Amino acid sequence: MRKEVEFTQAKFIITKDELGYSDVLEDFSKSKFIYIVTYNISKNIETLLDKLRDVPGDTNIKLFTNIPNRFNGYIADWASKNAKNLINIYVTKLDPKKFNENFKSQFVFNNHAKIIMTNNIAYIGSANYSSESANNFEAGVIIEDKVAILQIKDIIDEEVEGSAEPYYAYDIFPLIFLARELEEIRTILNESIWGLWEIRGHEQGEYYKGGNIYIDTKILEAFECFQDDLDTLVSELIQEIENNTSDKDLTYDKEELIERLDNLKEFICKYEIDSEVIEFIEYDEDSYINNLIQENAIYMTEDVLDDYVQDFIQQAFEIKEELATNAREAFIAFDSFLTQATQTVMDRVDDLRGIINERIDNT
Repeated sequence: MRKEVEFTQAKFIITKDELGYSDVLEDFSKSKFIYIVTYNISKNIETLLDKLRDVPGDTNIKLFTNIPNRFNGYIADWASKNAKNLINIYVTKLDPKKFNENFKSQFVFNNHAKIIMTNNIAYIGSANYSSESANNFEAGVIIEDKVAILQIKDIIDEEVEGSAEPYYAYDIFPLIFLARELEEIRTILNESIWGLWEIRGHEQGEYYKGGNIYIDTKILEAFECFQDDLDTLVSELIQEIENNTSDKDLTYDKEELIERLDNLKEFICKYEIDSEVIEFIEYDEDSYINNLIQENAIYMTEDVLDDYVQDFIQQAFEIKEELATNAREAFIAFDSFLTQATQTVMDRVDDLRGIINERIDNT
């Protein structure tokens, strides 16, 4: 394999007693993504990993590392023991649960490249993402050519990630993103049906908005799409778990996980929104008023026009108020379901987080 990227806006640096990619570290707090390709990380010093923990929660982070002393095969027990100790250190330090939800740990056991980059600035050189690199003479280039940076990102996604072993045995991120979608649907619904009443600027409680609820029919489409996506994703996860089982019989843990995933799919994908909620959401006041205007146009002379319009508006509102009253308990039930469903999805995410890729440890 050979890949080339031409770039401008670059400078050569050589360092000793400091890290040559300090400019990249300073950009972490305002970056959209952070990519790190390194041969090793610090075994004892947490400073650079702490910088990744401090970034905003929506920053996408991918860290690719080799594990020194890990070999394809071991000819002595001491070599296997040394590798196992280091593997355990790396697995512990790079546990994605210690970082934001967009953090991915991945291992590339034939990697010797060193790249530390954001969407704004990149370092390519000899220094690892390791505090100990500051002790050495290290050389590299700092690139601020954003077109080139995106090309480098694509190469990492295609070539490096394509050769990587993920931290988890199964990809949990699509499930996390679906949980976020579900939480967004719940938030929109909750904020639409409930209002807060205050006394002298202090929040006192919430009230049902009734006829003053305004909620777009797109929420129904979004929930239906979510159910379809979850159905597909969970089915694929179950299939992957079954296919990755080396023995004919699934272990108890895997059988239990599959059962939980099946229950998740059953619980969410077969849920039907109450017809009273659908009827309210699909009720269109404007269409109702316009239809009345068309039906009564012959009677609406200029001198009584305003009276007719006000009467139609009142009729439309009264219908909406009645629909809202009828739908109150169903709205509450849907809101409660969305809350429970979001938590259930995240519970399954936690189950999957407990399964580390067994291929990382070959000792």
